[in-house]
Amino acid sequence: MTDTSPKGSLTFEALTLLRDEIIQGKMRPNERLIAADLAERLNTSRTPIREALQLLEAEQLVVAAKRGYVVREHTKEEIVEIYEVRAALEGMAARLAAQKTGTSAYREIEAIGAHRDSLITSNDRKLIVDLNDEFHAAIFAACGNSRLDRINRSNSQHFFNYRISELYTKEETKISIKGHALILKAIKNHDADQADSAAQEHVLEALKVTLLKLR
Repeated sequence: MTDTSPKGSLTFEALTLLRDEIIQGKMRPNERLIAADLAERLNTSRTPIREALQLLEAEQLVVAAKRGYVVREHTKEEIVEIYEVRAALEGMAARLAAQKTGTSAYREIEAIGAHRDSLITSNDRKLIVDLNDEFHAAIFAACGNSRLDRINRSNSQHFFNYRISELYTKEETKISIKGHALILKAIKNHDADQADSAAQEHVLEALKVTLLKLR
């Protein structure tokens, strides 16, 4: 099912809010979602909630259960697939960004600051995650391939950034930030092969951490 709800509609608003809560870990795997309860919390009727839940089911973020839905829990195999796809997409985006002439793409990504050593000692997990998301989004924006960006956005709905980031150790955070620096350096030097390799390695390292934290 494709979301055809117009932006600004009650269904679209409910869909966006519920999707964000799932992705950000505010709703945990196997948490029960009952339309009546959600409608009361969001101060809306049950119809847009039901429609939003149906769309979330099509996105594989929830599954139908008795008297409602539950937040979907991905299997280990599914998580590996999600990150393998992500690695390929990130690698291609970094490669294309590195092939761009000039320095504008590099400077826009650099300005985000997701590669800075000062983040390693930061206790602001939300800041780290937000800068990480901005960093990767900027690479896709810089690559100039809108189709690649759309595919990545669809796959990104199944990342576990917010929930997993809360459990990152300082060393794991350091490795992630150093990964950003390597990707950025390759893009700056217009080294497409190195940008591709660094981006894929960065994602696969995140996969290792994710599998470890989800045990």
